[in-house]
Formats: sequence, structure tokens, C-alpha cells
Amino acid sequence: MRQGRCGMNKRPVSYLQTDKRWKALPYQVKGESATIGGSGCGPTAAAMAIETLTGQTFTPVDACKWSVDHGYKALNQGTYYSYFVPQFKAFGIDCKQLLGSSLHNKPDHPVHDQVKGYLEEGYYAVALMGPGTWTSGGHYILLWAWDDKVRINDPASTKDKRLNGDPETFKREVKQYWLIDAREYNKGDDDVDQEKFNQMFATAMQQYRQTLRDNDCGDWSEAARKFVVERGIFAGGDPGPDGQPNYMWEDLLTREQAAQLLYAFAIKCGLV
Repeated sequence: MRQGRCGMNKRPVSYLQTDKRWKALPYQVKGESATIGGSGCGPTAAAMAIETLTGQTFTPVDACKWSVDHGYKALNQGTYYSYFVPQFKAFGIDCKQLLGSSLHNKPDHPVHDQVKGYLEEGYYAVALMGPGTWTSGGHYILLWAWDDKVRINDPASTKDKRLNGDPETFKREVKQYWLIDAREYNKGDDDVDQEKFNQMFATAMQQYRQTLRDNDCGDWSEAARKFVVERGIFAGGDPGPDGQPNYMWEDLLTREQAAQLLYAFAIKCGLV
């Protein structure tokens, strides 16, 4: 029995086949004039998962070229079912098709719950949709989680009902599934205990504060900065590259430091 995970998968990189950068580019074989915008949903779905899992830039243009070069573009149609397994294998990613027969209008088929279980385990899945909410014909989409909604990266839409699908509607309209092993990527913080999280947070805060420790500042504070420097209320640190003392104007101020500032000001004003 597969073990479920705590939390939801990470949402993959999002690409649209209709992006103006490439929607009019050809995705075609001899005898047709198809484009990425019109027919590139399959490679676009694959590109989103591949770029996410590898960290390498892999756009719909790259995926469509790979599909055509390797014979997976169907004449006057979209992309052959056989495209996904070898496309992911080319990047060392395990992918498998679940069923050969169509699931369309079979919402009670047990494979739907199997796919939900795989997603909970950390997999992604490509789904081929039939007529209905997502398409009037056939359309590939990328599933990244399934809770009260089916969480989707749709290569052709940003509409909420297509990104957060109603499960019952989805199960009626889906035709095919391909599983993508993304468990290593999605294991996320499952192995992070409180001590490790505290260490990571402390390191991140230190790195963040380091970016604030320079003389960057706004013009609006010029008079105040001049006032505290001239009166010795603020003391600058080691000089920066320009030779000027480093006042770290954007850094955080502790209560202890605030008390010291007020005390220095009180001394200058003869209050103590």
C-alpha cells in the first residue's frame, strides 16, 4: 500500500501554449500548418513538468521541437499518446501511462482514486481531457494535486474552473492518465523537524539582513540622518567601497539598540 504525504505538492512552472512569444510558431509535420498555440498542449504540459523537475529551461518551443524531431506529432491532430514516456525518459524522469482504453464518461472507474493517491504521494500526472469543460475535442493538461479540487496547470487557460477543477466533472471528462514521478521534488519539508527549520530560518535571516547592511536609503530621511550623524548619535561601521562609514540604514533595529539611541540622544540634550 502506498503511503500518503503531509501537505500538498508544489505547483509546477506554468507555461501557456497561447503565449504570444510562441503561439504562432509551427508545430507541424509535412502536409499541415499547425501551430504551438493551436496544437501544442501535450508538449506544453510536458515542458512544465520537465522544467520544474530538472531546473533546466525547457519551454513549449523546446518540447514541440523534440516531439516533431522524434515523430510524435500527429498529422492534422495533436500529439500521439506515445510521446510522453520517451520525452520524460530523455530527462531521466520516470513516466508511465495508466490505461490504454478511454475513461471518458466513466466517473466511477477505480483509476481516478488511484491517480488521486499517486498525487498525494508526490507524483504529477498528465491528463487527456475529452469534450466538456476543458475542450471541445481533446486537450492535455498537467495535474499537480488533488484535494477538494483537482489542481491543474492548463496549457491553454487561466480560468479558475479549469485550474481548480470540480472532481466529479473532471472524472466524467478525463480520457487518459500518465503518471510522472515527482516524489523527490515534492517531498519538500516532510523531513524537516523543528530544529532543522530553526537553523534554516536563522541562516536565511542572516543572509537577508546582510543585504540590508549598506548605506542605501531614501531621500526622505536625509535631514534625520544628517542630524543623528553630526551629533554622534549614530556611529558608522567599517567604511564601504566608497570610503564612507557604513550606517546600515535599512537594517533591523532591536529594542536594545533603540534604548541605546534614546540614551545617546538624552545625553546630547542634557537630560541625564
